[in-house]
Amino acid sequence: MKANLLFALSIAGGLIAACGPSGTPVGQVTSPSPSAIASAAPAPGACDASHRCLALVTLRGSDNILVRDVTDINHPTTVATLPRDQAALFVSATEMSYADSTTLYRTPLSGSPKTVVAKAAISLGLFAWTSDGKTAGYVTGDGLHLIGAGQDRKLGEPLPVADGYGCESQLCADAWDSRLAFSPDDGYISMLVLSGPVTGFKLWTSAGKLLATPAGLAPTMSVWSGRDFYFSDTRGVEVWRDGTTSRFLPGVQWIRPKASPAGGMIVYEARDRSGMGHVYSVDTITKKVRELKAHRIEPTFLTSRYVWYRGEPLCAAPAECIGPTDTAKTYIYDLQTGVEYSSIITNVYDTWPHAA
Repeated sequence: MKANLLFALSIAGGLIAACGPSGTPVGQVTSPSPSAIASAAPAPGACDASHRCLALVTLRGSDNILVRDVTDINHPTTVATLPRDQAALFVSATEMSYADSTTLYRTPLSGSPKTVVAKAAISLGLFAWTSDGKTAGYVTGDGLHLIGAGQDRKLGEPLPVADGYGCESQLCADAWDSRLAFSPDDGYISMLVLSGPVTGFKLWTSAGKLLATPAGLAPTMSVWSGRDFYFSDTRGVEVWRDGTTSRFLPGVQWIRPKASPAGGMIVYEARDRSGMGHVYSVDTITKKVRELKAHRIEPTFLTSRYVWYRGEPLCAAPAECIGPTDTAKTYIYDLQTGVEYSSIITNVYDTWPHAA
């Protein structure tokens, strides 16, 4: 099964996910009843009237990208509908940002009016915002740019450019990653790209100072949690803290990790020896790993309490089965109760609040 470049980058880039038409619950409960979700005590960092939780998603039966308010998980509402095939990210609880072939924009959630942030062709869809929404980072053919306070500064060297390549096996789909991200405290910015012949791994301070790159072997699959930068290499999962790299999960090859908006936890996919996907969570302090479900892939935090993921498509040979399809079953997992629910969400592209 062949995947084109756009698909390969979309599943590897973490740009990305989910909810239903207005008035429709996010998930169709399999067991127990919906009241079990509403009656449980809220977790730290949970959504409430003063802290709205949002998700950029698609729903079963449509490829429209929706801005959904998932503050009440049982009664999500549609805030806005975005153009199809639009790479977008939340800037705050009231604004988002997106890029087309020539321009990076910033808009209210309604999509209008839109403000031009930069006239630039964004490479590999790589752009990000600081948590205060004052500075954007974006990658073009000539390197990384930081734009804010009326200044546009260029950092680093250009990424190599290559055309006409794609991912045609599960092996590359599980390793390719393209991610630009600020640390949650805005102190650092990272760029890690492993996508065919296009590779790069850089760390800067928010002031633009290039830092020594962590010593990893074929680094990929990166994520920030607090001031700690996690990435996978041939030895397992490593963590970079204040200039020092150490082992975090030796021997683990995680896939598309996502950090909790409440902090202190990362969810990820990993494959067993047979090639079957499993979804796990890991406590970033204790390193305690918990398996959430087997035969599940592509997990992401919908909120700090609920994790969304896909059912794994059945393939005669796992190596020939690249990624999910929008017809695959999807689920929401309650971290407090350990209960899994069926979901009508088919993709989750971004959520707010971002990782802490």
